[in-house]
Amino acid sequence: MSLYSDAATGVLTSAALDKYLETYNINEPSAEKGSSTLGLTPLAVAARNGHAEVVRLLLDKGAEVDAFSTQRRTPLWIVTSRGKGDNRVEIVDLLLKHGANVLYSDSSLQSGSTPLVNELAQRKDPEVIQLLVKNGGSTDAAVEATARLGRPEIDEAMKSPQQRGFARDSIVSLILAFILLILDLANNLIETGHQIFNKFQIRGERDSQMAEKIKAEIPKPKTGEELKKSVGDFVSKHKLGKFFKEDSQELLEKITVKAVELQNDKTTVLGEPDNADNLVKFALYQPVIYCDDSGSMNPKNNYEGEDRMADQRDLVRRIATICTKIVPDELGVHLRFINSEPPNADNLGMDAIQGILEGVKPSGYTELGTHLRERILQPLLYTQYNDTVKNMKRPLFVSIITDGVPYGGSGSPEKLHTLKDEIVKCQNYLLENGLPLRAVVFQISQIGSDPSSKNFLQKLKDENLENVYITAQQLDSKFRELRDNERDLEAWLFQTLLEPILDTRSD
Repeated sequence: MSLYSDAATGVLTSAALDKYLETYNINEPSAEKGSSTLGLTPLAVAARNGHAEVVRLLLDKGAEVDAFSTQRRTPLWIVTSRGKGDNRVEIVDLLLKHGANVLYSDSSLQSGSTPLVNELAQRKDPEVIQLLVKNGGSTDAAVEATARLGRPEIDEAMKSPQQRGFARDSIVSLILAFILLILDLANNLIETGHQIFNKFQIRGERDSQMAEKIKAEIPKPKTGEELKKSVGDFVSKHKLGKFFKEDSQELLEKITVKAVELQNDKTTVLGEPDNADNLVKFALYQPVIYCDDSGSMNPKNNYEGEDRMADQRDLVRRIATICTKIVPDELGVHLRFINSEPPNADNLGMDAIQGILEGVKPSGYTELGTHLRERILQPLLYTQYNDTVKNMKRPLFVSIITDGVPYGGSGSPEKLHTLKDEIVKCQNYLLENGLPLRAVVFQISQIGSDPSSKNFLQKLKDENLENVYITAQQLDSKFRELRDNERDLEAWLFQTLLEPILDTRSD
């Protein structure tokens, strides 16, 4: 093993890098033959191979963001011309935030192509293209290349942030249409004109200030068929109609009112029109945050000395803020832990969440699967949805945060495969009881930098289990990166939480 091979395979750790730097220059291109690293700097090979955490580590340790590999290639130029893996967006973003030259070119490299021209010629990823344009990477050559492609999604990505802002239409009416459609599909009711206004009376008064605002800002509702066409795909895809029957009308009305009011709040990205519609969809799920409180969350009990418990507290507070943004006050977050069982942990608001998080101390093993069944699936699904007690009001969104590999000690039922087995059992139960698989969605995220945890989650991701979403980046490191930019932090967390709800990985 060497600095270059560790960077190429994504196993480079902070401790190993410190040791390597006793003999290696962090910006020196590799001279190793036969390892697919020849001529590349450690940063370039990590970026090319799609290892975002290694890229972040090398940059934090002082690697020059534009250090040349052979043929005067920079890491950004390389990742846009031949980058691999699913983390290219995160890697490009990291390089740009560390000052990478977005317009870099050399006459000897593909006729002087820039990173954006590379991307347009090779991977054509709209998210990467948008990042490069946002950071000033557009050139006449890039515009010409875009025109030759003739692809609408790339045309859109090539627009500047200002152009996208001017094109943004208010989505208030779509939010109301979305709620109406769910009721329509559940109850076979189509209401238009004054009937719609009566159904969604704001605070009971037709001439109230909020009612007047709604009448002024929302155009005349479309017909039932038009509503089905605009938002029916979402309901059909996720099969939510089973949950939202006539007795859910009050809940949906409250969510709608709060979503409309939120759009006047300029202090949060969640109030932006592009986010409001998705926030309504997110609010249809019951959030359950399943936290790791095993011993390795204590900085004294992990090799990296990371205070993972403190980082988790910060993250959960932010996640809970998003989860409770537009739901009624009596609904909130269900909080669960692997080893602790605090009382009154359902439908929590922010104050209660804060108190519980402060009171839980890390200790014990990582019996992820065993306690997923005992503390979440058994009480919230198996005993809620049966022949006599069919009162599961909302589908479940289970966010699992862990720093390690499942383990329960001697005699424990917890094995390496227990978590996967319990998820599969849950899916089978849903099917057997006539519920859609989207009734329970799992998101699993790593906190801390334990490589064994990363490997475990990657293997679980490779299983391609239905409705199981493994977060691409390590939560705490991304959180620290964005901590000083509140809007970017909130936007990243929201998009991370939305992936399972919108099922964006299959789009």
